[in-house]
Amino acid sequence: MRRLAPTRRRAGLLALTGGLLLQACASWAAIVLPSAGGGDAGAAASSPAPAAPAAPGSSIRMPAQRSDASLQALRRQAQEGEVSAQFELGMYYYQNAGLPQAGAQARQWLGQAAAQGDARAMAALGYMLGTGTGGVRDVPTGRQWLQRAADARLAKATYLLSLVERKVTGPKAMQQSRLLLEQAARDGDAMALNDLAVERELEGRMNEAKELYAQAQAGGSQTAAQNLGRIASYQRASTAEQLGRLRARADEGNANALLELAYRYHLGRGVQRNFATAIQYYRRAADAGSPKAREFLALIFSRSNDKQPVIDEAWMQELAARINAVALQVEEKHPSAPPDRPQRVADPLSQLSQQPFAWPEPPAADGDAAADTNTPPLSQEQVMPTEGLPSAAHAPGMQPSNLSHNAPLTE
Repeated sequence: MRRLAPTRRRAGLLALTGGLLLQACASWAAIVLPSAGGGDAGAAASSPAPAAPAAPGSSIRMPAQRSDASLQALRRQAQEGEVSAQFELGMYYYQNAGLPQAGAQARQWLGQAAAQGDARAMAALGYMLGTGTGGVRDVPTGRQWLQRAADARLAKATYLLSLVERKVTGPKAMQQSRLLLEQAARDGDAMALNDLAVERELEGRMNEAKELYAQAQAGGSQTAAQNLGRIASYQRASTAEQLGRLRARADEGNANALLELAYRYHLGRGVQRNFATAIQYYRRAADAGSPKAREFLALIFSRSNDKQPVIDEAWMQELAARINAVALQVEEKHPSAPPDRPQRVADPLSQLSQQPFAWPEPPAADGDAAADTNTPPLSQEQVMPTEGLPSAAHAPGMQPSNLSHNAPLTE
């Protein structure tokens, strides 16, 4: 038993040392190191980090992150009538659709900002009403808000209006949606360019689709970049598979496959241009009975003789211009589309806050200004105000009738 005493002492020392180390680690964990930028690290540690800014053209609807204090401050500013705060608060609830009554609050605050002339809020509210996002769908009122945003020279409004029309059934609405989408693309909207490219791809017009995707990518659309990458990856794999099948048929002695390989090496289509290899395939195709291969061999060697067997590259390039692209079994003017469907823009309202627009002229100062009869009303069903939302009487810039008016609307 005495021989075990040193072992017990060592175990006790190890336990004591371990306890001291745990206390030291806990004390170090409580120390907050200053940030590299010299900011308030303690405040940064106690509050959630702000959301990273989305990349230009990003279409992912990401939840906005705000601390409770900043959200309360933003709400106070909105309740005091600050239009930019009202717009920002409305977009916060739009982006955080999982919050209680998020759709109703988004419509409420965007409606107040829109009534004060913020065209971004007009466009967001019109889109939400026209597509039924966050509440009851009201296409006529959504159109009116989007038209007002377009009148304020907000470029995004035309694209959003095309999405509203796309939700409406019937050939007339579909045609109107396409016309609006094409107009928005001509105006240079990156999201519209991507969605129009999707339409072209689904129609099988791949070259046009790729050009539109490239323009959208240049405008900052990540969705368009993904679509372009998807097409390029598929076409690389597709070309390799097609060439593999072609070579297998050629190995079996198929004259058409041998002639097509000769054309491909002659033109450099899908393979590296190689005139010597092309002549070899022309000879094999001629031996397999191809009259076109014999014709090209006669043309090729019309500029050479037994004493000068060197290939005339200038003459080969001139002959390449005579090869009809239709002769190729795989038509490259209209490449095939990938089997997976292209991606449309997921969140059309992303980057809306960065859109420029024209503020309305200030109202006349003589007496009570006449009410703006062009402001589309919001009914109880459209907004669905709930407990905790500001009432109409305390909402600057919104007449009480705007929250209760439910008269029929005309388009």
